[in-house]
Amino acid sequence: MKKTITRTCEFYVDEHDILHAIMLPDVVVDYEDALDNFLVIKNLTNSKPMLRLIDLTGNPKFLTKAKKLLDNKEVNKIALARAIVTSNAVKKVSFNFFIKLNASKIPTKFFTNYSEAIVWLRTFKDK
Repeated sequence: MKKTITRTCEFYVDEHDILHAIMLPDVVVDYEDALDNFLVIKNLTNSKPMLRLIDLTGNPKFLTKAKKLLDNKEVNKIALARAIVTSNAVKKVSFNFFIKLNASKIPTKFFTNYSEAIVWLRTFKDK
């Protein structure tokens, strides 16, 4: 399995065709980092929509311009579903509530357990 590491994140595609994006511990992600990460994702996926597992357990901080870039149409069109893993159960509950209020076109769910996140993503495998 080919891994790519940027200044802020480690990426790889697993045997189930799930793209893993593991944020490095305590990084601050600026616009340039977000753009670099997006280009890595495009390269690893050949710009095809793919299931995505995002690991935020390292407590990264995203600056406003980085958040805007990561939430744009171009970035989101290559995601079939997103499972986001956090180490904080309170964040998980509040983020899942927020997602329900702001209906996303991409199925997204927060987890505190990596394995549960993968099981949930695999339900979208053939969709």
